[in-house]
Amino acid sequence: MSHAATDHNLATEEIRRYHHFITLALWLAAITGVEIVLIFLPVSLSIILTVLCVLSAIKFFAVILWFMHLIYDHRLLFWIFVAGMGLAFATFTALLSLFAVNRIDTKWFS
Repeated sequence: MSHAATDHNLATEEIRRYHHFITLALWLAAITGVEIVLIFLPVSLSIILTVLCVLSAIKFFAVILWFMHLIYDHRLLFWIFVAGMGLAFATFTALLSLFAVNRIDTKWFS
């Protein structure tokens, strides 16, 4: 394969990735619009919070996968990232339960 053909293939791949980034940005803007509209709808708070959390998770993983280029890397790197996120979430949850307000002995503060 010649040098010009290789350059053409690389350029074609970069153009394809560029269009993926633009498409993703448009989808992220649309999801953000849905989130803003959802806040003002007369729906129960639990439904709003659930939908907002799901949409935020979708946006988070979309940004991680495409803008951090994990979608183009080896799958092992993705799973290492997911394992790290799981460990961070578990640590955060453990700290929240450890330092919960209802577990504080307030007789020492009065």
